[in-house]
Parts: sequence; C-alpha cells; structure tokens
Amino acid sequence: MKKRISCLLLTVLTAVSSAPVYAGEPAPNNVSFTIGGMRTPAQDEIYNIDGKNYLPMRAMFELLGGEVDWNKYKNEAKVTLDDMRIIIQEDGRATINGEAKDLDVQRINGSIYLPVRLMGETLGFKVVWDPEERNIDIRKADSDYILLDLKANVNENTRILTFEEAKKLAENKSSTLKNIEDSVDYMKDSRDTLSQTITTLDRASGSLEMVLATIQDTEKALTVQTQLQESISGLISAARAMKRIDVQQSLTKVNEQMVRDGIEITLLSQINAIKGTEVAKQLLEQSIAINAEDLANTKLKNSLGYASDVDVKKAELAQEELEKNLELTNESLATQKEALNFTLGLDAKTDVYVESDKEVSDLSNFDLETFVVKQRESAPNIKVLDGNVTIAEYANRTTDALVTESRKGVQNDLNSAERSLKDGKDTLEKNIRSAYHQLQQLALKDKQLKLDVETAIINYNSAVVSYNAGMATEFTVKQARLGVLNAEKAVEDNKRSYIMLSATFEKPYLIQ
Repeated sequence: MKKRISCLLLTVLTAVSSAPVYAGEPAPNNVSFTIGGMRTPAQDEIYNIDGKNYLPMRAMFELLGGEVDWNKYKNEAKVTLDDMRIIIQEDGRATINGEAKDLDVQRINGSIYLPVRLMGETLGFKVVWDPEERNIDIRKADSDYILLDLKANVNENTRILTFEEAKKLAENKSSTLKNIEDSVDYMKDSRDTLSQTITTLDRASGSLEMVLATIQDTEKALTVQTQLQESISGLISAARAMKRIDVQQSLTKVNEQMVRDGIEITLLSQINAIKGTEVAKQLLEQSIAINAEDLANTKLKNSLGYASDVDVKKAELAQEELEKNLELTNESLATQKEALNFTLGLDAKTDVYVESDKEVSDLSNFDLETFVVKQRESAPNIKVLDGNVTIAEYANRTTDALVTESRKGVQNDLNSAERSLKDGKDTLEKNIRSAYHQLQQLALKDKQLKLDVETAIINYNSAVVSYNAGMATEFTVKQARLGVLNAEKAVEDNKRSYIMLSATFEKPYLIQ
C-alpha cells in the first residue's frame, strides 16, 4: 500500500471539545519525522506532554498518507487511510473499520492533537524515536512505495474487483466465446445425428448381407449387392464426417482456451495502461505544483530586477506545457477507463478498480528447458497445427489410391501440415527463449531502479537536513521529493512491462 507524505501541515480542525485542554509550549528543538525512510521538515506544531509527542490530528494522518474530512455538524473527523476507515470524535471516541477505540486526545490552543507513537502503532505502523536526532521514524512493512499511490482514485463509490472477477465479466461479455459455444452445440447435434445415421446404416448393411446370403436369383442378388455397396459407402462417409467433427471439437476446445487467454492478456494490458497513466498523472500534478512555485519566484525576482522577462516567459511556457500534458493525460485516462468498462461489459462511466498481485521475480528457480519441451508439445497453437496434421493423415489414409490426382493433393496437404507443425514448434521455442532473456533483463533492471529510489531518498533526506539547518529552501526539498516520485515511477513502469511480458510468457503462443 502506498504512502503519500505531506511536507506542509494544514490548519487543524477546530471545535469545542470535551477532550483535555493543554496550553503548553511546543516541544523544543523541533522534531522531524521519517516516513518509510524519507525525512520530512521539522514540525513546528508538535507538543511534548508527559514524555509523549503530540501532533495535530490532520497533520498526523496526512503524514501517514491519509485524508481527513471534518464534519462540523457531528463534530467528528472521517479519515481514509489505505483500506482503513476511521471515525474520530472530539472527545477521543473512535471507530477503526467499525471497531470501537478510545484514543488519547488533547486540546491544544483550540485544536485536537493525537499522540504520535500510540496512534501510529494502533494503525499498524512501527514507530521508533531517535532522541539524538530528535526524529520519529514511522514505517509499515507492506509499503511498496512512499510517494506513489496506485489507489489514489479509489473511493467509497469505486467498484473494486479481483482480477479473476474482472476476467469472468470480460469472458461473459465476449461475443467470440458465445459464438464458440454455439459452434460446440452445433457440432454436438451434428455428431448425434451422424451417430444415429451410422447405427441405421450399420444395421441396414447387416440386414442386406443376410438377405444377400439367401438370394439365389442373380438379378435380385445384383440389386441387393448395389444397395449393400451404397449402404457401406454411406457408412464410410458418415464415419469420416464424424472423425472430422471429433477433430474439430478438439480444436474448438483449444480455440476456446486461446480466446480466453487473449481476453486475459487484453484485460491485463488495459489495467496496466490505466495504472501507468494514473502514475504519470501523479507525477504531472506534483511537477505542476512545484513549477508553479518556481514561476512565482521567477516573477518575484523579475520585479526586483534579478530575472529577465525571458526567464519569466520560459517559466510560464513550462507551466503551460505541464498543464496541457495533464489535461491530455486526464483525457487519455478517461478513454482507457471507458475501454476497460466496455471489455467488462459495464456502463462506460462506472468507476472500477481491478486489483492485481503480480510481482517481479528473478526467475532463479525457473526450469526453462522443461518449459520449452512442454510448450512444444502442448501449447494451444501447436495443438491446432497437430490437429491439422491429424486431419491430413486421415484424409491420406482414406483417399482412393486409384485416383492419382487426389492422392497427390492429399499428400501435399499432409506435407504442408507437417512442415507448418515443425515451423510452429521452432518459432514458439525461439519466442520463449527471447522472452525469457527479456524477463531476466527487466528483473535486473528492477533491482537497479530500486537502488535509484534509495539514492533519491538519501538525496531527499539530505535536502531536509539542510533545510532544517537553514541551508536550503523549501523549494529544494520539494524538488528532491519529486526526484523520489520520479524514481518510484520508473520502478512501477518497469514492473508493468515485466508483468505484461510475464503474462504472455506463460502463454507463449501469444508472444508477438
């Protein structure tokens, strides 16, 4: 789950409260926080009461990546933090996902304050106090990213689906699968009819053979002989037709699986595209906020004679470009979501989020050679090609040997089917080995990009230390923070590439 860190603390909620009232002084020497490894600027609003550090309620939850909505009529705060829903009343009574809690709250200068350690641990965070650095380190074991939030747009109106649930909806929507179901039913009816025909002709042939054995009249015997030959010929034709249906039924099952696999890949591609666009949107929003501050500073410098009109114009153009890119990104995101809803058979405006638990693997325990051998024999496209060979072989065995042209034709068909099967297996193996190599590269890149994130965090923390010491500006801290977001975005982009290639690797006939 992702944590967004707010470097600026907003004005806390105000209301008349029955909570304890404290009019003391802030904790000395300003206390800083490290959230998931990233330091924040020192907090001026923190108070130390009886050895406990207290923060304003809104500031507390925003540090942890949550959102606070104050209901002035009920005098209570509604907090959304990851998958937790928290209600806090001004007297300290609270519910966390429906479970009642009594919180230690303080009223300080008209605002509601919460104890940092107790509140953090109540919500599942690990809180460590460093007295020398006067820093509070807050971490959560299952946090993948610090700044990126892959559920940024998920709210109480969002329909959340597991991937399997989404896949089921997409399959139910597929007209191709419906056509295959109709085809299966048609072939079943045709096979039942042929089976009855074969039974009837077999009985008729047996009866004619018995009649033929008792007839003495030559002319009558010739008539019965002709009827018997027609019956046997019909029996052979019906048997051939049934064989073709049996092969077609087998191939239809393979085709159905291929269609289902294709739906899964399409769905995963759409989900990944949406996540990628949402990640890009977060980066753009942060960039716009920081660039707006830079623009304001440039205009101020210009008014004081320290920046030229050209500098202002460049800053304005940069801001306009970022805002235009954000507008285009929002349009693209809306289009992508509508396309996903169409695939799922949902209304175009339905707000849906599909969960995916796929991760990057180093493939160290993967047996490539065994996988290649298995796929060469059982991949769906190989089954189709093998079925074509079976049909060609059957035609070759049952073609009249005396008709030379017919023999040549079916033999050519057989040779062609066998060559296609061999080429298909070789191409499949080549694609598997190539994809495996690419997956290894993406897995290695994942490790390198995560090191880049750690480096970006170190740079950010260094900027915060400089800021706290009065040697850097808040703008410098925000730029360093944006560097962390960029680094995390690179990890996520690489992860999505890995997930898509991994999904097709598991179904290698889909590899292009």
